[in-house]
Amino acid sequence: MLDKQYYLYSADTGHFYSNHEKYLHDKGCQYHRECMRIQYKLPEIENKLKQFGYTGNQLKIWKSAKSEKTDRIQGSEDTVSEYLHLIRLLRHKRKKAAQAKEKLLTLLANKAVQNELTDGKDHIRSIPDNRFKDTDVISMFDSSLSRTIGIEQDTLTDAFIVVQIYYFDIFKDISFYGFTYKGEKYQYFTSSAGQIRQKKAVFMKESIWKRVEKNVMCGLSIDKINAKGGNNANKHLAYMALANSATDEWKEFDIDRSIVVDDFETNVYGTFDFVDETDYSITRKNGYVPIPHTDGAGMILPSLSTKNFMFRAPWIKGLLGVFDFRKWVLSNGLPPVICDIYGREHNIIEEDIQIIFTKSQFKMYRYYHSWEEYKEYFKKYRCSAGICNREEERVKNAKINYQMLQTLTDITDEEIDLLTQKSAERIRNICNSKETMMNILGITPYNQNMTPFQKAVKLYPALLKDPYAKDVIREVKNSLLKKYRSGKLEINGKYAFLLPDYYAACEYWFGHIENPKGLLDDQEVFCRLFPHYDKLDCLRSPHLYKEHAIRRNTASKTYGERSDKIGEWFTTNGIYASTHDLITKILMYDVDGDKSLVVADQDFIRIAERNMAGIVPLYYNMRKAEPAELNKKNIYAGLHAAFTGGNIGVYSNHISKIWNHDVFLSGTDQERQDAIDCVKRLCCQNNFVIDFAKTLYKPEFPDEIHKQITVYTNAKLPAFFEYAKDKEKSQVQKRNKSFVNQIYDRIPNQPVNTRGMDLEDIDYRKMMGNQKIVCSREVSDLYNERNRQYRYLINRKEEYRDNLRYIACKLREEFRQFGYSEETIADMLVEYLYGKEKRYKQLLWFCYGQYIVRHLEKNIGLPKTKWIQCCDCGEWIETAIKDNRTHRCPLCQKEYIKFYDRTRKRKRSV
Repeated sequence: MLDKQYYLYSADTGHFYSNHEKYLHDKGCQYHRECMRIQYKLPEIENKLKQFGYTGNQLKIWKSAKSEKTDRIQGSEDTVSEYLHLIRLLRHKRKKAAQAKEKLLTLLANKAVQNELTDGKDHIRSIPDNRFKDTDVISMFDSSLSRTIGIEQDTLTDAFIVVQIYYFDIFKDISFYGFTYKGEKYQYFTSSAGQIRQKKAVFMKESIWKRVEKNVMCGLSIDKINAKGGNNANKHLAYMALANSATDEWKEFDIDRSIVVDDFETNVYGTFDFVDETDYSITRKNGYVPIPHTDGAGMILPSLSTKNFMFRAPWIKGLLGVFDFRKWVLSNGLPPVICDIYGREHNIIEEDIQIIFTKSQFKMYRYYHSWEEYKEYFKKYRCSAGICNREEERVKNAKINYQMLQTLTDITDEEIDLLTQKSAERIRNICNSKETMMNILGITPYNQNMTPFQKAVKLYPALLKDPYAKDVIREVKNSLLKKYRSGKLEINGKYAFLLPDYYAACEYWFGHIENPKGLLDDQEVFCRLFPHYDKLDCLRSPHLYKEHAIRRNTASKTYGERSDKIGEWFTTNGIYASTHDLITKILMYDVDGDKSLVVADQDFIRIAERNMAGIVPLYYNMRKAEPAELNKKNIYAGLHAAFTGGNIGVYSNHISKIWNHDVFLSGTDQERQDAIDCVKRLCCQNNFVIDFAKTLYKPEFPDEIHKQITVYTNAKLPAFFEYAKDKEKSQVQKRNKSFVNQIYDRIPNQPVNTRGMDLEDIDYRKMMGNQKIVCSREVSDLYNERNRQYRYLINRKEEYRDNLRYIACKLREEFRQFGYSEETIADMLVEYLYGKEKRYKQLLWFCYGQYIVRHLEKNIGLPKTKWIQCCDCGEWIETAIKDNRTHRCPLCQKEYIKFYDRTRKRKRSV
């Protein structure tokens, strides 16, 4: 569920300034503000000068300070003098801002060096008691660590402080020697992979760390780890962060009913393009590639869970896939014995083993003598397990993205029309009916966590007539328009967990078959989400090279008995891949929770198949991260390398420039192949950049190859990045005829017009508990003030889902000061906003929507319904609880009736 949150402070390195450092920082900011004010004035004066007859080139010369000498045009003298004065003033202010920053950076660097020389005795940085404001409060979901510490739900804690890093010298100071806040000493705890990308660090009170250290580290210590050779610093931080990741507690987890085994790995034969990072040469090869099929995946019996989910425990992370390995052993007549990673045999029946973890999931296995030692520490220090990202019961259709579209470089205008048709129709049909309006608002069978406003509209569709609802629909439409024009198109596709062939894994583990056959052959997958499609395109983000893995779907009904046999073992909504396939190298995935966008749109697949002709996976020799002693110096060095050397967004953008280049529209075959080779090399280097923080290895391009690549990468971004990445028009190229650029003209900007719809008038009293209440003046005044302040932050947001619980509670607390209950406040605001037909209702629905829903359920009545799955297309639909005749969604029912009528007429004619 992940519905429990707590609050904590978020600082940045500026919170640790001394008075003098703050003075220098503020001085620099003041100069920057003054520069902005001057720059704001310049365009107006430049327009006047152009009207006098001065050229843009002359203005550039004045701006660059090359010369102020020029013949003055009569009548322009005062304007020229004012312009030159502002230019000189701007240069002066910029120089002063740079000097202030340089002084600050020098001071910070010197203090960091001095502190290191004295081993932290020179100074300890601190956060003044009054430095934090309400805007510094953030929300975090409940985690194993917050539960261990005992942080209550919806409370503000100072057990942790998250620090955003802008100045590395300050971070070095506090990561080496900690800091103080309100008399308590804090020490650096960890940074997750996501926090490293965002340059964030989590600090914890020393007193709390001493209390929870053994629990978090499951009996290990830094000294123990170093005694066994240490660990890679950034890997260690990522493993430490597992305790702080958002999870629901798995109270029923029994560590004694689990074991850890070696990963299932085989050599898979195939054709691939080998990119040699030493010279970036590309060679097509046939050969064997080592594939760890269970990299990050374990197994769980269906008696424990019928859904796949991601698992967290101290030093253990990954996916638990549902597979009945006990049934497999018994049905194959094999001994139920398996060997763990420490060499001990286990009888899974006698020991009642319900979960099999793999070595790749147990990150710190080499620091324990045995699995029994880990289990002993797990119980001794009261460690716990957590669940996150559980597979959904109802899997909605997803949107594709521009990366997956731009690699389809061979496509016709008619095919672009086909692929954009569904998205264009959704925009055009927004106001066709109540149903389409509710759909656009997200009121669908797949939204099982609706906001109060969505629930209310579902109960009482008359709310669609209100201006606020129309504003929301307009905002959603504008958001959809932007998404579609950026390449996020509607597609017949769904996200599914990527899973290995567990049947083959059991043949490997229990049958001791070195190269097991499994249930799936090369080029085959099994995905029960699409029983009517025998061919699927398996995609995954990031999609950089041509990575359309088109595979035969053995879950299709066309496979008959074979499909039923495989379905007996593969029972979930995941997508299972063959162990004889190089699909893992095409999509570059692990099975630790990675998902694939599985596309069943046959037009899309036909186009993708054509574009994949002659394309094979890429393969590189990646370096391994070497362990080192864990100490403050190495941890800081690893973080610094990650913060400064791992910008992978640049590579993605460079690759987009190539796929959308005119070379694929008008270039020769050789020119196109050269461009594709540039993409291959960028993909290779991108992978080394991803691992750079761990390996500190990033091979550079040879000069000639660098020159070839920069022909493309020095260009501006593609035109659609105006929508995809909010770029300014000056930052993107003119729109050419590349696939994604052509989407713009096919997505209409349809106005929201509900005048022709038959919507009943709103009776706002149905939304009230006490219909006689009239809003008091102090409540309406406070509402107007706070709604103006917060409406853009909270618009269309939900307090739990969007991490805004702290603000919601704070706002409700302000209204409670008048002495009214929250239910009464809700009634007052409904009377004021709906009774007096006010437009802006963001804060009402954000803070008090749940009360309105409760009143509607009572006053209108909650209809008794059930959800069923269409027997033809698999879509979910809502029907009356006693309706036992409906088996199809409306669209499939219409097609079924047509088919039935045709069949009946044919029989009559015979």
